Amino acid sequence: MIRSQDRIGLVRKSHLENTPHARLLVKLRRNVGMRRFFRDDRGQSMVELGLLAPLLVFILLGGADLARAYAVQLAVQNGARAGAEAYAISATPTAALAQAAAVAEMNRTPTVNATSSNVAVSEYQPDGSACVHPPMALQPCYVSVAVNYTFHTTTAWPFIPNTANFFRGTEFRVFY
Repeated sequence: MIRSQDRIGLVRKSHLENTPHARLLVKLRRNVGMRRFFRDDRGQSMVELGLLAPLLVFILLGGADLARAYAVQLAVQNGARAGAEAYAISATPTAALAQAAAVAEMNRTPTVNATSSNVAVSEYQPDGSACVHPPMALQPCYVSVAVNYTFHTTTAWPFIPNTANFFRGTEFRVFY
């Protein structure tokens, strides 16, 4: 009797696998696997990455533009200082000399394309009279160099200004 029950069990098992109903159950089990895939936590990280990737790129490009803006501001400041210093220590100062020194200093910074039109040079005495060269100790002469440069972002940002005007003026006392 034991052998007949085993045989019946084997027959039943093989009979269930061969029926159309059994094949349908196998397909449904495969679909349950797909449903399990979509409910699985492993897919969650891909969705989170897809949602956060544009934000991360936005932050990266924004940081790069802010760094460039800071570098341009330093270049404008250094250009004004270099122009005033070149004028102040020269034995024969000219506005062209100060402009050339300021433009050369600013153009050391990458992406800055300054020209002499970005630099204004003026010479004055505190009482408003014209400077005499060489200046005397009782009547000092001063030079003022003003640099104005317009910065443009690399990316056109929505709802944020894409240009900034940087201005820096520096005054030095003329020594010669």
